[in-house]
This record gives sequence, C-alpha cells and structure tokens, in this order.
Amino acid sequence: MPPLFRAVRLFSHMELTLFLALLVVWLGRVDERAEFVLGLTHGIGVILLCLLIWAGCITRVFPWPLLAAAVMPTGPIGTSIGIELLRRRARHRGSGGVARPASD
Repeated sequence: MPPLFRAVRLFSHMELTLFLALLVVWLGRVDERAEFVLGLTHGIGVILLCLLIWAGCITRVFPWPLLAAAVMPTGPIGTSIGIELLRRRARHRGSGGVARPASD
C-alpha cells in the first residue's frame, strides 16, 4: 500500500472515532464546551480528510467514488468502509497495492 493510502486510512479511523465521541457527547448532553470543541475538531478533520482523499484521487491512489463517500452525509463512516473495501479488494487480488476501478 502506498504511504498516502496508509495515512488516509489511519486519519479516517481517527476521524471516525472523533465523530463517535461527538455523537456520545451530543446525545448524552454531557457538556456544551466539549460538544463545541469536538464539533469544531470534527469539522476541520472532515475537510482535511476530503482534501487528502482528493489528492489521492488526483495521484490515482484512490478511485473517485471514495471522495464521493467522504462528502456524503455518512462522512467518516462511509470513508472508513470504502477504504477497508479497497484494502480487502487489493488483498484479494494479491496485488499488495490499492485496488483500482475496472475502467482504468
């Protein structure tokens, strides 16, 4: 796997963890300040994640549908699922690299 793939995979999982923490704080009405900090951090993280995926799409590390999954309302959940599917597909093919769409 290219270094960008590994970095985005790690960042995606970190962003997913942050998103889940935000949901817990928001649904539990734990603390408004924590909610604000987690929300702001999550928002900036999603933007950075989308930019990293966009750079990966430009360099052909990722297929464009992964960027679509990142900007959908599913956000880090869709991105994490998409990255793991790409990883599984690449491992299944035995390429050790990133799976490319069939049209490439």
